[in-house]
Amino acid sequence: MTEDRRTSIRLGSWMSLVVVVLVMAPSAYRAFSGTAHWGDTAMLVAGTGLAAFHATRLIRLRQAPVGPRTYQGDAQQ
Repeated sequence: MTEDRRTSIRLGSWMSLVVVVLVMAPSAYRAFSGTAHWGDTAMLVAGTGLAAFHATRLIRLRQAPVGPRTYQGDAQQ
């Protein structure tokens, strides 16, 4: 994976995490104040899932090897 691609994925994941938190904030406030409806609960569940997905993506990107991948089929003999 090239460094440009890694930077793009990293930036996109962080931007998505920020958007998820901003969208979930009103629902979280209503849930903690006791006036939540089923839509707020659904928003919190979906937002938590999206946040977990993007956080996992950032962690896996950090652990991924840098440079182009070589596959067994691509090796020259």
